[in-house]
Amino acid sequence: MRDYNALLTRISNAYYNLGLERAQLSDLSGAAELLKRSLHFDKYQTDSRNLLGLIYYEMGEVSEALVQWVISLNLRPEGNRADHYLDEVQRKPGALARESMVIKRFNQALHQAQHGAEDLAVIGLNQIIREKPDFVKARTLLALLYLDAGENTKAGKALMKVLSIDRNNRLALILMDEVKKRTGRAEVERNRMKNAFSHRRLQDDDIIIPKEKKQATAAQTVMYLTAGAALGLCIFMALVLPSQRRSFNLAANERIAENSRELNDLNARYAELSGQYESMSSAYADASQRLSAFEEENASFTSMYRTLTGITESYSAGDIVTAAADYVALDRTKAAEEPLLGMLTGIDAYMQNEGFDQLVSMGTDSWNGGRLEEAENYYNLALQIKGDDPEAMFLKARLLQSQDRITEANAIFDVIVGEHPDSPYAERSVQARGY
Repeated sequence: MRDYNALLTRISNAYYNLGLERAQLSDLSGAAELLKRSLHFDKYQTDSRNLLGLIYYEMGEVSEALVQWVISLNLRPEGNRADHYLDEVQRKPGALARESMVIKRFNQALHQAQHGAEDLAVIGLNQIIREKPDFVKARTLLALLYLDAGENTKAGKALMKVLSIDRNNRLALILMDEVKKRTGRAEVERNRMKNAFSHRRLQDDDIIIPKEKKQATAAQTVMYLTAGAALGLCIFMALVLPSQRRSFNLAANERIAENSRELNDLNARYAELSGQYESMSSAYADASQRLSAFEEENASFTSMYRTLTGITESYSAGDIVTAAADYVALDRTKAAEEPLLGMLTGIDAYMQNEGFDQLVSMGTDSWNGGRLEEAENYYNLALQIKGDDPEAMFLKARLLQSQDRITEANAIFDVIVGEHPDSPYAERSVQARGY
């Protein structure tokens, strides 16, 4: 088992080294595929996972990069570069909110492109690219829309930028071939390559004109040819043929001996590889089981991380209602370990204070504006966050009382008086209750 694990580690490291070389050559797509193979053989290869996250980040896919770094940090909490990468992203003010907004706008542009609103999609994609120039998917989709509209030059420019970021991006290469066909560039490149490897035609100045000689008669020509052929045959039979025959036999014998040695070596190597194949097949089945178990263990962690990140992004973007709704729906038992516990602590501090106060204020503003149902929703959401706050309870009860929902209002007044007797809202509740 130890030899098998060592073999998997060597294979994983080999794929990592290949992926690193591809990344250094700006072949990001090829590097990503190799790093995924590395992780297939060893999920605990954090160098591969961190580099895969960097590649996603370079291609503008920040959310995928964050997932890889969080998993990496969970596998190796100490001395892990992923901690630095996550800190760099989260340190930038509003970075996660901006990335979330970019993804939403890209999805919107994709939806528009799929439902006949190509012009709006092009405008949206251009805005995304101005904010995020390295977003490969956005540039590729923009090039596709330009091609569909017949704007081949613009499509070519967009694809050139994609290939400068990811030189072997498969979709970009396919679309670039189509651009070259439409613009005639493909034919120009074929002709240029053909001329580069073909012989130059002779010009008039290249032809060497021999000096004029006296022409032989036909009979003399036949005689010279016959005599020359006979003499050449005699020399060949006497001198050249025996030497060539000996050389040919010697070379043939050496080649036969060499082939025999190679065949023996190949047979031995085949037997060795057959044994290794059987061993690796068994090892692969075991690795697949381990991989499935690992993915099941980490699915809950990844899902919780995305939920917490979504809450942070929502309130950073000013959408406190979405943030609060996701917050009250949290299953806290899934955030019992770092770094999820640290994230949840920070979210708790915000939602219990600024978030709560903002919801109560929004409820009062809606009430004053005559939007009673909206006001009640805000108060309810605030009380789901902090249900023992007497002020919010009193405001909701007064709102219900103003709608003649006396029974519901009195029930809340009774709770305030019974559970918060020292609160200034207890006396106000007594007065509002009328006893």
